[in-house]
Amino acid sequence: KTVASPTVSRLTDTSKFTGSHKERFDETGKGKGKAGRVELVDKSGYVPGYKHAGTYDQKVKGAKQI
Repeated sequence: KTVASPTVSRLTDTSKFTGSHKERFDETGKGKGKAGRVELVDKSGYVPGYKHAGTYDQKVKGAKQI
């Protein structure tokens, strides 16, 4: 049986979390899982802000071969 108390509700309110704990939850308060605990490294070779990742092969195949 779950007991609702002001102390428990305050401690589980994710909007009041700070620091690294804040990074573990999204805006709705749902946990991010491993992505919130570990810094996942993207090994694609592209910088994080690049929006056309994976399009190089399409451009090369579409180009004429000399």
